[in-house]
Amino acid sequence: MPQDNLEEWAARLEQIEEQMGALYEQIRELQRELKTAGRKKDFQAFNEPLERLARYGRLFGEIRGSWVDPDA
Repeated sequence: MPQDNLEEWAARLEQIEEQMGALYEQIRELQRELKTAGRKKDFQAFNEPLERLARYGRLFGEIRGSWVDPDA
């Protein structure tokens, strides 16, 4: 695989991962507040989006890892 832009792309993807992590934490905080407020259905509605966001974060990390260390 050509190395042209891989370092730049990896750095950009790492920034995206960090932003997704911050977004995940904000959503989790909102979910905790909803739970505390007794809003069970609203609280539960965030489970799937949080799981997907976490899954996408792991996927992006794997992609970035393959760019940074293709032998791994």
